[in-house]
Amino acid sequence: MKVKMKNGEFVELFNGLTAVKNLKGVKFGLLVSKNIRIIQEELKDIEEASKPTEKFLELSQKMQVLMNQKDDEAIAKLEEENKELVEERKVQLSEIDKLLLEETEIELHAIPEDCLPTDITGEQIINIDKIIE
Repeated sequence: MKVKMKNGEFVELFNGLTAVKNLKGVKFGLLVSKNIRIIQEELKDIEEASKPTEKFLELSQKMQVLMNQKDDEAIAKLEEENKELVEERKVQLSEIDKLLLEETEIELHAIPEDCLPTDITGEQIINIDKIIE
């Protein structure tokens, strides 16, 4: 089945499929795993583009230590010293937000209702209902 949605909706569907991947049922498991792979492949560029730089990760770790110590003064100083790095990350995340709003059409495998596991919850169904037929 062809599914046309925004990239952000595909991320939600991916998360929904990931949440049900351990439920029992051979056919269900097969369809879930195939769809996970397809969506993962389609969204890999967005995932790569969203990765923070090494410098930002280092800053984030330092910031986390200071936050745990509740040292607001040191946090403000560290942010000020790394203003450019923080701004670069904000721009990067803004670009990712734009990509997530773009529409994409992906060919996915529909999941027939009769192969849904008996122990699937309503919440889990809601998260994957766009591909249930």
